[in-house]
Amino acid sequence: MKILIVEDEKHLNDLLYDYLLDKYNHSEIDQVFDGFEAIRVIDEKTYDLVLLDVMLPNIDGFDICKHLRKNSSTPVIMLSALNDEENQIKGYDLGIDEFIPKPYSPKLVIKKVEAVLARYGIDNDKLLEYGLIKYNIEEHKILVEDEEVSLNKKEWDLFIIFINNKNRVFTRETLLDKVWGYDFTGYDRTVDTHIKRLRQKLNGASGYIKTIFKEGYKFEK
Repeated sequence: MKILIVEDEKHLNDLLYDYLLDKYNHSEIDQVFDGFEAIRVIDEKTYDLVLLDVMLPNIDGFDICKHLRKNSSTPVIMLSALNDEENQIKGYDLGIDEFIPKPYSPKLVIKKVEAVLARYGIDNDKLLEYGLIKYNIEEHKILVEDEEVSLNKKEWDLFIIFINNKNRVFTRETLLDKVWGYDFTGYDRTVDTHIKRLRQKLNGASGYIKTIFKEGYKFEK
């Protein structure tokens, strides 16, 4: 399942991301922070659900929804501080599925997400695809060129960080914190060793993990 969060306030975007990942840790969740970027990713990818703020830089949520509805019936949950009746009706007229006023409880958002996904009968268990890779996060399953690959826990954790944050550069220190924890007393080379093993196991997709000189690693086709 693929979910897009469009929210310019980073702390809210990250909060929604964390709650969604906790609930749907088998899903691919993308984050964008402005209207132009939202239009770009919507045109490039197909999502199962979009969480859409209204007040955004460059292009507002209403125009994004209008653009989306030209070619797609993807479920949309609109989030906005513009919670008067007129704006809610405007959203529903554009084809949104739910309108959640700000401030909101993340737990309420998750319940609304559950309801909308159930309404559409969206399947959470299908294999997601990225280039030569197919994967199901809930089942801890990964195939490269249709051959199943076995990863240990640290390799799997690294893969999940990369696949959920494509094109983002991670320093070795950040990866150490995310995978091994803040209390880990090892060295940066621990990351390099596990990245090397992960690359070997990804076979034909090994080149997706790119070394960025003096910065760290990123994941892209």
